[in-house]
Amino acid sequence: MDVMPWQAVVFVSIPEAFLINLMGFTFVGVRPDLKKLGIFAVFQALCSYFIRALPFVYGVHIVLQTFTAIILIKVILRYRWQVVFPGVLLGFAVFLGVLDTLYLPLVMKRIPYETVLSNVWIRIGLSVPEQLMMLVIVLLCRKYDFKVIDVSTCEEGKADA
Repeated sequence: MDVMPWQAVVFVSIPEAFLINLMGFTFVGVRPDLKKLGIFAVFQALCSYFIRALPFVYGVHIVLQTFTAIILIKVILRYRWQVVFPGVLLGFAVFLGVLDTLYLPLVMKRIPYETVLSNVWIRIGLSVPEQLMMLVIVLLCRKYDFKVIDVSTCEEGKADA
């Protein structure tokens, strides 16, 4: 259980939600409407705030956050399921599977986990390098037209039933 201060919601959760999904949709060849993605990020950060406050074992909150991201993207950006699932899952996979796995162990060797959770400004500061890495990944993928899966034929606003 993690009770997030409002500063962490604003400066960590909202940018993370935005960048994770921007990265995921870049990997599937879709350029989302950034305004709609921003609206999604605010709602996802609020969901994250409440989910992380629940008394679940570590890991359950990630599954719930993934589920809420899928639903919110479907509702707000109105993408087809064939775009939503790979976009969200690839974004989460790269963030959790690569960036968090490489970055967090380096940080935790120097700064105890309890210190990070108890000091909101350390928490925010530590999120900046990951956010910058996600932005660099997005920019490089767009520059070199890199896609993991091309689902660009499923256009925005053409939701299926």
